[in-house]
Amino acid sequence: MWNVTDWQKVVFSDESRFVLGTDDNRVRVWRRPAYDSRFTLIVMRGTLTGQRYVDDIIRPHVGPFLNGLPGAIFQQDNARPHTARVAQDFLHHFQTLPWPARSPNLSPVDHVWD
Repeated sequence: MWNVTDWQKVVFSDESRFVLGTDDNRVRVWRRPAYDSRFTLIVMRGTLTGQRYVDDIIRPHVGPFLNGLPGAIFQQDNARPHTARVAQDFLHHFQTLPWPARSPNLSPVDHVWD
């Protein structure tokens, strides 16, 4: 069983989709992980594919952040871009928290979007 110290190593990540008008003008907004600070939101228009997830989010933001946190564990839900082979291949350099299919999303980030 995990304790508070174990959970403090977990870096939760998630994004949310917003509709900005009636013409299906959707954007995804992702917040760069940070502790006790504010960071700019990353706004992505169009479909978030596994490759875009790696190129626009994981490589420029998640990777450098996790490299600066020895022992960090990256958590993401099972959205298709997160489970895409290209994303999993990139993340094999990092410790990730396994998230079984159909598991509840326990990320506290989800409640911030509400």
